[in-house]
Amino acid sequence: MIKRTILVVGTLVAFLALDLQSGGRYAAQPQAQSPEYVPDEIIVKFREGVDEYKKDLARFRTAATRKRIFRRIKSLEVVKLSRHVSVKEALDLYQQNPDVLYAEPNYILRTTARPRLRAISSDPYYDYGDLWGLHNTGQSGGSADADIDAPEAWDLTTGTSDVVVAILDTGIDYNHEDLVANLFRNRDDCDGDQTDSDGNGYIDDCHGIDTANDDSDPMDDNGHGTHVAGTIGAVGNNNIGVVGVNWNVKLMSCKFFDANGSGTTEGAIACLEYVKKMKDRGVNIVATSNSWGGGGFSQALLDAIDDQRESGILFITAAGNGNIFGVGQNNDNAPFYPCNYYLPNILCVAATTRTDARASFSNYGRRTVHIGAPGADILSTVPGNGYSAWSGTSMATPHVTGVAALLQAQDPNRDWRAIKNLILTGGNTISSMANTITGKRLNANGAMTCSNDIVMTRLRPIPNTIAGSAGIPVDLASLQVRCANPYGNVTVTVSPGGQTVLLLDDGLGTDQVAGDGIHSGQWTPSSGGTYTLTFPGNDSVTVNVPSPIISISPSSLDFGRVTRGRTANKSISVKNVGGGLLTGNATTNSPFSIVSGGSYSLKAGQSQTVTVRFSPSSVATFVGNVAFTGGGGASATVTGRGKR
Repeated sequence: MIKRTILVVGTLVAFLALDLQSGGRYAAQPQAQSPEYVPDEIIVKFREGVDEYKKDLARFRTAATRKRIFRRIKSLEVVKLSRHVSVKEALDLYQQNPDVLYAEPNYILRTTARPRLRAISSDPYYDYGDLWGLHNTGQSGGSADADIDAPEAWDLTTGTSDVVVAILDTGIDYNHEDLVANLFRNRDDCDGDQTDSDGNGYIDDCHGIDTANDDSDPMDDNGHGTHVAGTIGAVGNNNIGVVGVNWNVKLMSCKFFDANGSGTTEGAIACLEYVKKMKDRGVNIVATSNSWGGGGFSQALLDAIDDQRESGILFITAAGNGNIFGVGQNNDNAPFYPCNYYLPNILCVAATTRTDARASFSNYGRRTVHIGAPGADILSTVPGNGYSAWSGTSMATPHVTGVAALLQAQDPNRDWRAIKNLILTGGNTISSMANTITGKRLNANGAMTCSNDIVMTRLRPIPNTIAGSAGIPVDLASLQVRCANPYGNVTVTVSPGGQTVLLLDDGLGTDQVAGDGIHSGQWTPSSGGTYTLTFPGNDSVTVNVPSPIISISPSSLDFGRVTRGRTANKSISVKNVGGGLLTGNATTNSPFSIVSGGSYSLKAGQSQTVTVRFSPSSVATFVGNVAFTGGGGASATVTGRGKR
């Protein structure tokens, strides 16, 4: 019997392992209270153009040494701290430096520990119906057709060795009998001569590299990456073991997790740099498969993923495997990175079961998780010519990556935007995926034969009710595509008032890239109130905008006796004690005047000084008024007496 083990992957929290043979007994592991990070390292991004001596000085101030320079993200580096300086202290110092754009921890990313799996014989499991995610006839208690329709897709193409997928993971067993024919080979560097034969900066990177151990040998010493690789591209029609979504494809490995399933932000970015370099050198990399996650928000990792977009590479990633109790969470409310980075080339995947239910461990998100794919009890390759069934959003992700490669094989002219949109529109709508962006489960044949399928849904704002501020723009975005292409115009209506906002897919302003089907724009509330923004499909967002309230102090000024022809100044403080943005002006009448601070634009809690001048032109008693507009208005009485 095959040992079937839940592999709960990709968060900082070591979730739990569930052995189905032990009757579903949970073995909870400690939960981290906050994101973990390397205790003596930070990642720093200097502003472009900063001199090297200033970077040296910044490191000197934190008793740090430079560990790594990234080439693709300019002025990004990892620094190692002395034992006398904490990460918090170093971050505080760097963040105060005007030459630094950002500084952040080097977060730890993990797969969970699992029991060692035994290798078993290499029977053709597809023929026996074990690969339900590819073809589900209702075997083993499943539901017929709760699958990705792989056989139907294979009638169109089984893939091509011209397409390369990069797997960022624990490595790949590149000697595995069912993978070896589909492994990427960087031919000039497969000679083992300990030289960089192709001049790409890496020695003997035949199948990829290993940033966890800083070498070019991405052999899998954990198992997770080999399992992912088999789902994407185990060789088809070879009478051995299993078959991947692609019978023919090239699998490039970048290992950044160690044998214990622990990696870092640094390692992930280093892998992305390698992938980018190989793509720019002409390797046809269509996507990276990223069955991992965790840590806090990392601007450096976001920048690296966005850099992939510029070379036309999709970043396909896992939605995450829930909380300490193995229960899926809503990523809309509790972000899981990298799934939650808002970038157009990210495609985030939830896990479904053989009955088309959402796997109980799978995270979801109506505005943040794109689609579901088979991820429970998935049979695939493991090291040592073995095969085993694992579960997790880690297993769902490579199904989507495999379909991305099939789409590229079917039509080499498709770019990342077309491939992503075909995946999103070509799926099957199922009730268990209602809390995802598309509401769909992956369908390879549907993606490859799409003709008139439409996805139309709001992306931003994420919540259905938000707080706004008068004068502060609210970002709006909607995905609207038909098959591969953007579809129509997107108009948002505002009530009350009847205002309309046109969202554009032009790559300008808040729209990140043109032609990807994501239409973007902004709406700025002019005053306090409750507004309803209605997107296409009657999808509405409530925006509560608190009204500004003006407060002045003091409420009266007495200038006393001032010699005729001379002046005296006194001040009034104006403050926004409400919400939103208080804008207005202060005015008065002669012989009083406003000499500074007469116009104000104050956020909630902010104040400003208004200087009033008294300039008597005669010997008399004067009484005036200073009027303040905005926030309900206010006024102050001013008096003064002219003397000889």
